[in-house]
Amino acid sequence: MLDLVLIVFVAVLGLPWLSYGESVMKYGAVGDGISDDTSALQKAWDSACNGSSKIGSVYVPAGKVFLLKSLHFTGPCKLKPLIFTIDGEMKAQSDPNKWQKGENGIIPWLIFERVEGLVLSGRGLLDGQGKGWWDIHCRDHPGPNCIWLAPTMMTFSNCRNVILKSLRFRNSAQSHILVMGSQNVHIKDVKIKSPEISPNTDGVHITSSSDVSITHSDFATGDDCVSIGDQVHNLSVTFVNCGPGHGVSVGSLGRGGTEVEVEDIRVAHVNFTGTTNGARIKTWPGGTGYVRGIEFFDIRFSNVQNPIIIDQFYGCAPNCVQTEKAVHIEKVKYMKMSGTSRTEVAMKLECSGKNACSNVFMRDIDLSPANGIGSVSSTCSFVQGSTQGTIRPSSCIQ
Repeated sequence: MLDLVLIVFVAVLGLPWLSYGESVMKYGAVGDGISDDTSALQKAWDSACNGSSKIGSVYVPAGKVFLLKSLHFTGPCKLKPLIFTIDGEMKAQSDPNKWQKGENGIIPWLIFERVEGLVLSGRGLLDGQGKGWWDIHCRDHPGPNCIWLAPTMMTFSNCRNVILKSLRFRNSAQSHILVMGSQNVHIKDVKIKSPEISPNTDGVHITSSSDVSITHSDFATGDDCVSIGDQVHNLSVTFVNCGPGHGVSVGSLGRGGTEVEVEDIRVAHVNFTGTTNGARIKTWPGGTGYVRGIEFFDIRFSNVQNPIIIDQFYGCAPNCVQTEKAVHIEKVKYMKMSGTSRTEVAMKLECSGKNACSNVFMRDIDLSPANGIGSVSSTCSFVQGSTQGTIRPSSCIQ
């Protein structure tokens, strides 16, 4: 508990004697945007992680551009908390041919693994230089040499007590931030930007993690602003701007018949602008397990294609075959949601006849057509629940 209190204290106050630690320049970094500074960053981390001072720290100074290949920041560290301040610019290697391959494909760019007690903050920019990867992605460039997988920009793997604050991210080759197998991770005041056409550039993806929060942040991406994978418990997404992008998505889940457990997700005070989806839950046919305790509250939609959507037939449209199994979706709340839909079906809740969605609650929903759309409607399949207050378009929940 003491470690966590100190982390919060440092992050909130931004004490200079903690934030500005040993500069990476001490370890041979050049910072001209041309020289390879990978080794210097790795040495700076190793020194901070294994050092003898009371506070471990790494400082990436302003006014410099650091060209970096893949970096693996591994713990556990002797010192907690560890302060990693980025005020300069960090750029990934732009040529896909110069990236090494790991055991399971392309390795991430920046990965923090088994680190407990990390404050990662600053006024800096992380640039994934992803265009070279997008130009050979199979979605838009099918062919014998196309790729489906590309480097994730920043990964937290099996970490605890992490604060990520105030940094800017752009143009990741794939997802910008990945949280996996981690607990007590808090992301605040980050800005993520990639072109709307960039493939699989999720803002933040969370999987196999608990006690995660994302707040006061802006996302403009080519995929989900926030995507919530399997084995996620106690997650909050609050005061976020999303657009362009594919919305905030619970899923996709249950692919290949896998069993899933997702519970206690709160998405509140979010603005969706020009996104393809808004509040979305998506599962594959044939999956098992549950998605429950999901709350969407105080949501604003502006020209959103699918403002409210549950899709239990993800990945198989338009020729879906009914299976005997489906992920059970229950205890879902939609409250205080308003704005405009650029499709006629503004609320689409399509659940499986083999395992109906249950205990779905709607209160104070007001969706109207965007410019060029005559009217809006709702459609439901196998949805049980109740409503309260004004629901527009009319609810189809049974």
